[in-house]
Amino acid sequence: MASRNTNSKGWYAGSNYPYVVLVGQVGTGKSTIIEKLTDEKNLSGNSHKSVTRSSNSFWTYDGSMVICDTPGTNPEADKFSHNVHVAAALNFKPVSRILVVVKADIRMASPLDRVREFAEDLLDLPDEIIGALVTHMDTVTWSRSEFKACLKEELGIECVLFSAIHTTKKSLLDDIKVNCTQTLNLRIDHENFLKMFKIGKSERKIILQIREEVQHFKKIKEQFDEARKIYKEKDEIDLIFEFQAWMEDQVEIAQKKLAKANDFLFYGPKAEAEAGYVANMTNQMRLILYDLRVEAAGHQSEHGAGDARRCTYCNEVWIKVEGCEGQTTCGSRPSAGIDVRNSTFGVLGTYIFSWKEKIFAMKKHTDRKIERQVSGTGIGCGKAIQWNRLPKVVVPQDLVKAIKPVRMDEVPILSKNVPGASNWHAAVDHELDNALNHLQLGKNPNGDKN
Repeated sequence: MASRNTNSKGWYAGSNYPYVVLVGQVGTGKSTIIEKLTDEKNLSGNSHKSVTRSSNSFWTYDGSMVICDTPGTNPEADKFSHNVHVAAALNFKPVSRILVVVKADIRMASPLDRVREFAEDLLDLPDEIIGALVTHMDTVTWSRSEFKACLKEELGIECVLFSAIHTTKKSLLDDIKVNCTQTLNLRIDHENFLKMFKIGKSERKIILQIREEVQHFKKIKEQFDEARKIYKEKDEIDLIFEFQAWMEDQVEIAQKKLAKANDFLFYGPKAEAEAGYVANMTNQMRLILYDLRVEAAGHQSEHGAGDARRCTYCNEVWIKVEGCEGQTTCGSRPSAGIDVRNSTFGVLGTYIFSWKEKIFAMKKHTDRKIERQVSGTGIGCGKAIQWNRLPKVVVPQDLVKAIKPVRMDEVPILSKNVPGASNWHAAVDHELDNALNHLQLGKNPNGDKN
């Protein structure tokens, strides 16, 4: 997620102060917390419907922090609009802490479940920026320490705050600020919006098709794991990378199939639900792909292709795949053992995969030889160089893709190649921009201009 986080005026509103975003279901007490911390009035209500219709940012009563109130996530009406405003709050400025506000209940499991739901929706964010704020603590008998211990054990969340009717605004504000130790620039757009928010109602026919597509995807992976057992390690490495690329293509094919079978246009009143169906299916497939990515990343890390440097004598660029950071020779080749395929040349296997009538098949189509020299002659000046003193070089983008940590961002939730997807992408970005422009921050009550 790239940096964005500037408001319509192009400057970071309150950029020198912690910025905290409150999220939670309707009726958990988010607006009441805002009233307590800001001295604002008439923000909360007793209705089961969300009183807050858009995200609103405020200075705390002492001007030491900016806090944002968001609509109740997934309220009964207009879910898409409410979620857009929550996304705008996260885009508004660098976030110091996201607090999931939950209401205490007689059963401690209830608020734990509510935090878990939001934590699962925010999987793409670092765990250390997510916290919980439990309200109405004066209505229960279980202890704060019990809740903290359970939340840490089950979800790994250590930032847990509490509020009761007797909690003063100063003590609550101090508790929040103590937990604002970092900031994170977020960028929510059409690419990751569907990963963050659940939208749309379910139709049985479509859900059944999603289930079938995911089951097919899972079976392909299972049958591949069985079929690969006959391959030796030298061939298996190429096989894994090629199969991974083929499986990513199958995700897009499944998206197109789902859209075509159900006449999805991604436009008009059904657009959010249609996009939600595709997101549901894609997220399940991404989980199946993840194990494959982890295995592929393991083979990449063994070859260590992340550190590119330039020889100061001949300007040739090299990547260190073995050895230490000290003295070496420009043009020195890695030992034969570094190439698991062959000691004198790389043999890259090319494979054909197919999935027909619920049967997965694959075969090796051809071998492609990559000649390389194992002696010190050839490219390179042959002069002695100190690796850790050579100037670093920006690694080409195609190589960066091969060596970066395991991530699933390259598998789009809704591919731009799906007919009509551009309608959804444009609509989401338009709504997000409008919601972001709506967010304004007044003057700091302590008189500071920044």
